[in-house]
Amino acid sequence: MLRKLCALAVPVLFVLSLFAFAPSSAQAQGLTLKLFGAYTQISGGDFRDGTKGPIDWYKALFTIAGWGVSGNFKDFNSSWEGGGDLIFYLSPMIGIGFGGGYMQTLPAKTEVTMTHPPDPTAFMSLNPKVTVIPVRASLYVSIPMGTMLNLTLHGGVSYYFARAQFAWRLGQVSDWIQVENKADGKGLGFHGGAGLEFNLSPSAALVLEAAGRIATFSGFTGDATLSTSGGSSASDSGTLYYWRYDYGSLGIYPEVGVRDPAPSGANFSDVREAEINLNGFSVRAGFLFRF
Repeated sequence: MLRKLCALAVPVLFVLSLFAFAPSSAQAQGLTLKLFGAYTQISGGDFRDGTKGPIDWYKALFTIAGWGVSGNFKDFNSSWEGGGDLIFYLSPMIGIGFGGGYMQTLPAKTEVTMTHPPDPTAFMSLNPKVTVIPVRASLYVSIPMGTMLNLTLHGGVSYYFARAQFAWRLGQVSDWIQVENKADGKGLGFHGGAGLEFNLSPSAALVLEAAGRIATFSGFTGDATLSTSGGSSASDSGTLYYWRYDYGSLGIYPEVGVRDPAPSGANFSDVREAEINLNGFSVRAGFLFRF
């Protein structure tokens, strides 16, 4: 974690030391509002691995039983992000920004089909989703590259409010079982990036930038609900856990779910509170307005 944080922070601090006392530029003075949209990625961590595990296990089980199996787990690391920063420039080149936004993984529904004529065809599906609201504070450095272009570097601390949820279903069209999990958590992270401001006028600019984030945290709590096509249901509340389960000759598979108490038993290993890993990279485009 420290090494990754240094990788984000060192470029900003280096440029700050070089340009803190450089000649002034009127372009960056005063109050600035930056709004952006972005394509971004997250690695997922335990939540990604734990939702993939049951898919792999059921595929192995049906394959050994002689069923034809088609379909694979779909990663859900691709996301979209929108947000903005309000930047207070303390000097022509140095500013402090405060902002926030919203991030959500793009739809990535896993669908697996199992066939074994004359038996009815079986279906398995998974709908995972991660949503995040970041609140951040940043140090900004704006470097004039001429009257039409500024180079900006930024980095700082973020606090993330996240939700992880999935709905897993197995069965036939009219006979199925479904498990839903939804858990909320929050934690501290770091961010940094670099961008170009293409000045459209003294008060407006087009912004293109690349940014990265480091944020991994656990302690998610929420609810788990089991329901069936027959109308029965059961629910429980607790902590989002990760574990690995030994299925004997079928192998050991990671799983994740809301439980209270924590899973335990001879077949369980590596039981811990599930970590949600938001580490990722984004490419942003937006507009900047100077007041």
